[in-house]
Amino acid sequence: MAQFVMNWQKISSYRAYRPYRAPIGPIVMLKVNETLPKDYGDLRGEYDAIRGGLAVIDFSAAGKLQVSGKNAVQFLNGLISNDVKSLKPGEGMLAAFPTIQGKLLALCRIYNLGEYLLLELDAINREKIFKNLSRFVPAGEFFVTDVSDQFALYSLQGPRTLELIEALTGQPIDERQYKIGEWQIAGTRVFIASHNRCGEAGFDLFVPTEFSQKVLETILERGVIFGARRAGSGAFEVARVEAGVPREGVDAGEDYIILESELESAVSYTKGCYLGQEIIARIHWRGEPAKRLRGLLIDADQPPRPGAELFDAEGKKVGEITSGARSFALDRFIALGYVHRYHLTPGTEFTLKQGGAEIGRAELTELPFINQYRER
Repeated sequence: MAQFVMNWQKISSYRAYRPYRAPIGPIVMLKVNETLPKDYGDLRGEYDAIRGGLAVIDFSAAGKLQVSGKNAVQFLNGLISNDVKSLKPGEGMLAAFPTIQGKLLALCRIYNLGEYLLLELDAINREKIFKNLSRFVPAGEFFVTDVSDQFALYSLQGPRTLELIEALTGQPIDERQYKIGEWQIAGTRVFIASHNRCGEAGFDLFVPTEFSQKVLETILERGVIFGARRAGSGAFEVARVEAGVPREGVDAGEDYIILESELESAVSYTKGCYLGQEIIARIHWRGEPAKRLRGLLIDADQPPRPGAELFDAEGKKVGEITSGARSFALDRFIALGYVHRYHLTPGTEFTLKQGGAEIGRAELTELPFINQYRER
């Protein structure tokens, strides 16, 4: 792993720390899946690859930050909700950057690569978190490098993903969530991290940009026998809603407390103090969130748009839709949304309104939706 660390540092054109300077011209930070085409000409086929074979999804726009130095763990641990100190080399975790009110500033995956930590986060948070972390550099022994543009990120999602990865590397791969290691594909050293993004086996490949096209072509060529094909944002969106996975800026963000968004796996309740800890811990130990992200089966003429409202039998607003899709697996409309804590019993029905007009009905159901298909 040390050799690959040196290669990474050699390829990167960034110094260990560079003060933020306003770029020339406007920069629009897009959500990761908005940098993808909606499809590659066959939306249903791409979805079927996710559920039955494997799909290659290009998340190269994701933020990738390298954090190093003697004080890296100490400073980072004071800013995030999970316990970085517990990570051993080759391990990763989901973590949140909370606000002081316990709401979600940004989600990230943190990987311990031995000599430094690698943070992978949504493109919309790349600049924000880089600037946030850079504030601590002057304190000493804490360095932040933005390597986002130096590495492509190909996410392989689907039940046959592990077979292909092991065929490409010639080695057994640990498929436990967020395990990471360095391997060679098409003569190129890459990091491979286990990351289930939409309810199937999945791996994220961090590939040096200059070799990314060669690696991508190898994946697609060798993956033919496993049903590999490229997939766009349309297929991924359906699959991640079916899996009940919240999307930043849509189902999770600064409007919601972390625990409301069902992100318990991003929180440690045994670590030391961090920003927003008091509120998060109080909710966990003494009560429950005022609302929670839940799945809803939709009976309407079309999937509800974000902002559609849920009303109980007495006509009181008790929730709001954040994401909607037509599920290929269930052959019906489904949605994610926030529902008041007094209305969380599966089977509870709501009137669905958009812009004040009734558009259908919604029924609260257990997540993930895809399990309902598998249990048939």
